[in-house]
Amino acid sequence: MTKRVKKAAVLGLSAAMAMSVMGGITVFAEDDYSGGLPSDYEGTLTMWGWDDTWFECVTKAFNEKYPNVKFEYTPMANGDTLQKYQTAIAAGTELPDIAWSIIDSRAKVYELDMWEDLSAEPYNLDINEVYEYLHSKMVNSKGAVCGIEQCLSPAGFAYRKDLALEYLGTDNREELEAMFPTWEAFIEKGAEVYEKSGGTVYMLQGIADAQQFIREQGGKSWIEGDVIKATDTLQKSLELACKLRDNNVCDKLEAWSPAWYASFGEDNHIFAGCATWSVPFNIVPNDPEGEKTGHWGLMNAPEGNISWGGTTIGISKTCKDKRLAWEFVKFATLSTEGAQALNTIGFFTSAKKPYEEKPELANWTSPWFGEQDLGEMFIGEIVPNIQARPMNFDDNVIHETLNLVTTALNNDSGMTAEDAMNQLKEELEMRLADYTVE
Repeated sequence: MTKRVKKAAVLGLSAAMAMSVMGGITVFAEDDYSGGLPSDYEGTLTMWGWDDTWFECVTKAFNEKYPNVKFEYTPMANGDTLQKYQTAIAAGTELPDIAWSIIDSRAKVYELDMWEDLSAEPYNLDINEVYEYLHSKMVNSKGAVCGIEQCLSPAGFAYRKDLALEYLGTDNREELEAMFPTWEAFIEKGAEVYEKSGGTVYMLQGIADAQQFIREQGGKSWIEGDVIKATDTLQKSLELACKLRDNNVCDKLEAWSPAWYASFGEDNHIFAGCATWSVPFNIVPNDPEGEKTGHWGLMNAPEGNISWGGTTIGISKTCKDKRLAWEFVKFATLSTEGAQALNTIGFFTSAKKPYEEKPELANWTSPWFGEQDLGEMFIGEIVPNIQARPMNFDDNVIHETLNLVTTALNNDSGMTAEDAMNQLKEELEMRLADYTVE
């Protein structure tokens, strides 16, 4: 029977020898993780996570290659990540072997002393294997690569073709993009749609849906050193928010609320922000009619597309079988086999090589979008032009404060952009007193 041999059994072997067989026993050089594992390798990996679809897809594919590897999965809310990791570290309890990190709190999570540096020995990850716009989102302040993105998360605008044809005169993607080169053009036409529909049809579900794009476009960092660049980076978003509100361009639905989810199956909103994950999570389960009618399309957003969301996987320092953990991380994020598995659920791996080896993996269609090749647009058009905003330690606080101000602005028709900016600055000065707010 094949057995794993601990460090004492391999001290005499050359470091260059990744694997050899001696008397029926498989021996590994512990400082070389470049080779694969035997197909009958046995082990268990633990994970805490929130995307059951991704987990089930990738682990099933991995088990086809390594059937004797087991996974122990503990569901958790992605908003609880930082607290759960901090609690485990403080209590001295074990962290999951494969540690996940959501983009919202990632800058803080990556500063915890819990991550293996995947760019260092024995992992030796070349970060250039991954799409460039993701690089800054995979490292901590010391330059250590703490995780690799599970999937690409580029985002453009989805649109209801039937509503676009009725209220905008066309359902052609290129014509719609030409119609909306700027947010100002989007607002002007949105006012017309609201009036034409008798106040029943809006361009978007809520101001927050527009803000998700406006804040991220251009890739400007919200923080530089000890200065929060509020006016430089966020003034425009508040000014546009007022115009969106005053012209009835957006409905008043709260993002991620039950009413917001339900709106994808209703006939009151022409557009919606759409990342790769939005199709299986937002549109498919809430719009049963869309499967039969194919009444969705995907287009470029006014003034540019963005990276929206994202989760990385890395290896915790408490992991007992780091060799196996690295084999899984490589399979899930870098391999062509992993990319092939993800393609079956409409996800796209964050590595470039799989699409060079099998270009067809960059193609994907959904009945909800008719014959449009979503993969071709996400990977071929959107990804190359994303200007990703760099992560900063306190971005999550700024994001939360922005949402509070946007809610206040949306509920108070008399609140001006200047009022909103003053409130934002005051709140940030209280919450982040160590910074200068400009």
